This record gives sequence, C-alpha cells and structure tokens, in this order.
Amino acid sequence: MEAKSREVIKALIELSPNVDEADKVINENYDFQSIHEKVAFLKGMFDVQIIGREKDEPDEMTYFAMLHTIISI
Repeated sequence: MEAKSREVIKALIELSPNVDEADKVINENYDFQSIHEKVAFLKGMFDVQIIGREKDEPDEMTYFAMLHTIISI
C-alpha cells in the first residue's frame, strides 16, 4: 500500500469525527511506540501544546486533549 502524504494524514486527522478515529489514523500510518512519540508528532504536525504542562511528561490524557483540540478547531 502506498504511504499517504503528510498533508493527507493531517487532513484525515483534522476531519476525524472524534479522537478515537483521529488516533486510528495516526496508528494506521505511523509506528509510534509511546504516547510521548504521539504527542511529539502532534506538536510538530499541528504546532500545538498544552499550556502549563510543558515540563510534565506527556500522558494519555494530554494526548487525547491535544487531539480533541485539533479536531474541534
């Protein structure tokens, strides 16, 4: 199967109906092994961050909050 372009994956995430579907797009297209990697990906792809939690180790709640913000905009 041909790899999707970065722009296509970005659009699929942004247009996802919920965070579970957005997470599914990420899991199907990237081989991230940790929440830390997924959070770093979102920061790089969408230029987002969680204010006040910059020094905290990212957790699943941080990741899903970032995804929710991305698909809600």
